[in-house]
Amino acid sequence: MFTVEEVLKIVKGSSIKGQGLKKINGLSIDSRTIKPGELFIPIKGPKFDGRKFIKQVLAKGAAVVATTDGLKALQALAAYHRQKFNIPIIGVTGSVGKTTTKDMIAAILSQERETLKTEENYNNEIGVPLTLLKLSKQHKAAVIEMGMQALGEIELLAKIARPTISVVTNIGESHLEFLKTKKNIAKVKSEIFKFQTKNDFVVINADDEFFEHLLSNIKCRISNIVSFGIIEKAKVTPKELSNITLPLAGEHNIYNALTAIAVAKILDVKRTSIKKGLESFRPSSNRYDVINRLDGVKIINDTYNASPQSMKAMLEILASLSGRKIAVLGNMYELGEISKLAHQRIGRLARKLGIDIVITIGKLAKDLAGHYHFASKKTAIKKLKSLIQPGDRLLIKASHGLHLEEVVAAIRNL
Repeated sequence: MFTVEEVLKIVKGSSIKGQGLKKINGLSIDSRTIKPGELFIPIKGPKFDGRKFIKQVLAKGAAVVATTDGLKALQALAAYHRQKFNIPIIGVTGSVGKTTTKDMIAAILSQERETLKTEENYNNEIGVPLTLLKLSKQHKAAVIEMGMQALGEIELLAKIARPTISVVTNIGESHLEFLKTKKNIAKVKSEIFKFQTKNDFVVINADDEFFEHLLSNIKCRISNIVSFGIIEKAKVTPKELSNITLPLAGEHNIYNALTAIAVAKILDVKRTSIKKGLESFRPSSNRYDVINRLDGVKIINDTYNASPQSMKAMLEILASLSGRKIAVLGNMYELGEISKLAHQRIGRLARKLGIDIVITIGKLAKDLAGHYHFASKKTAIKKLKSLIQPGDRLLIKASHGLHLEEVVAAIRNL
């Protein structure tokens, strides 16, 4: 993977502690899983400090980078490693749908080539480098998800990953607490184009209100811009989905699929591979995870995260189902000044859609004005168990910080 000389050259001003290692077989930031011959990079965070585990790492036969900034060392090594590969690197960002879109792209590409993709929530300044460091000769493409909370974060990730195809799913209200306006969010998402060459490609949403803003920041050839959409004129439209049965409901998943198809068309993926990839696609954990109980109760577990856009989309799916409908909704975080208004808006939507019972959990979710409100999951679960009847349809959704997957676990079985 790396020679010791390469590491010292890349991570300037550092040294390596270890027992005569000449070649580095792998890298890790986790002292619990480190193996002999691997390089440990001690990273310091708000709740952990890798430097405390250097002695036990050395005792395991691994090497350690002695540096003042482990995170920068990790990022530098990942950027260097990425440059060894002349393959399509697809960078995916956006306010909503980026994980599902990333997974759809990978599902399609993997029909024809070995594809590396971001796993779980590894979409930040630590996760993106760790993902890129997994690149090997067997990989013929990589799909890298890029998340953010502030200006400059996507730029940093783009500098490390250097995507050859940059994807922006949409511009929404996520992260307004930190960025204040949707225009600022669009500005941050545009950072993915910062290191483009004229030969790179871009995939963007023609229906998004910030479509023109994104266009103004693109550096590749105009002919290399592939738009997708349902309403406005676009290069990739719903006609591309003819004879394809998507495993996920909702208009938002049509957008996700169109984005994935746009990437596939850039890479000349066969139509049969697109169809097979999309139809066999399964979302990541806690995202549109449909649980069918033996008593006919259907639970939609979408507890990974929530924003006003994604709440609206999932409530519309719930409303389209037959049977009594119960929505268990929790806090939407990081909305800043619009938080109260956004929660109220979703509450009104639930009533307009005719959701039979709305149960809310958490301080912010009280503004949803549901039928029942609970401060804790424990009391909400007790009430929910008494309410559920055979044949009911349930949606459980909130921002990840509330951990409503615990509610799902409590009611998924009879």
